[in-house]
Amino acid sequence: MRTAFKKIIPFTLGQKLRGLWQKTQAVYYRGNNYTCPFCGNSFRKLLPGGFDLPVIRDKQIIGSGRRENDVCPRCYSIDRDRLIYLYLTNKIDSLKTPIKLLHIAPGGALRAFLSGRDNIEYHMGTKHHEGFYYTKDISIMDITEINYPDNTFDVVLCNHVLEHIPEDLKAMRELYRVLKPGGWAILQVPISKILEKTFEDECVTTSKEREKVFGQFDHVRIYGQDYPDRLAKAGFDVHIHNPVKEQWNINNINRFAINEEENLFVAHKPEK
Repeated sequence: MRTAFKKIIPFTLGQKLRGLWQKTQAVYYRGNNYTCPFCGNSFRKLLPGGFDLPVIRDKQIIGSGRRENDVCPRCYSIDRDRLIYLYLTNKIDSLKTPIKLLHIAPGGALRAFLSGRDNIEYHMGTKHHEGFYYTKDISIMDITEINYPDNTFDVVLCNHVLEHIPEDLKAMRELYRVLKPGGWAILQVPISKILEKTFEDECVTTSKEREKVFGQFDHVRIYGQDYPDRLAKAGFDVHIHNPVKEQWNINNINRFAINEEENLFVAHKPEK
């Protein structure tokens, strides 16, 4: 559907129409139950998001599935964007010092928040433009062969991308390569609560099969509890964080409508 509209509606007009619709929704859903930290608006409820598929329920995949109060009606941030925002603004000092940052497949809310900061030299890339009103300056990027020299970036954000990549270990090694020693990356993926080992099947190739087996038409695996071990094989030192379990000092954290079960996987490149 998005792809069809994009072919019919020019980029600039599409952005204007989307912006008008978002403003209308923000007024309709206005209230005091939830607050979006990106746009600063408050709502009685947020929009639902995700898909309700049997495999997502059966495998208890965190970060997938149908979620109520997921999407901000005004800026379209989703729960995983808001989780990263809370980490960036409450647990680190990187937003206060000059950094060079690579953002893979940047969502609109995070992109607007990070690209507008004076201390961040912001670079971005995406697997494809299809179906999205990305800005003209975003480049197509194969994260198994990243076109940047070794030790280029202080920070990499790669949010729900690796589950789409057949050669994910190669991609992890590339992300590690372009990070500076002492740099770090947030590498989020949907992950099963009950699978000890990541599940893959190269025989599953069609969109319909992948939706049935992996929970989305363009996913190629279901990550299990061994996901940190896969990152470690690429060289990363993995730290797992959860704002609810760790009781981050954030007043009424529930108002941000994050997924309390979703952990943050922060992968560090050791100093040399």
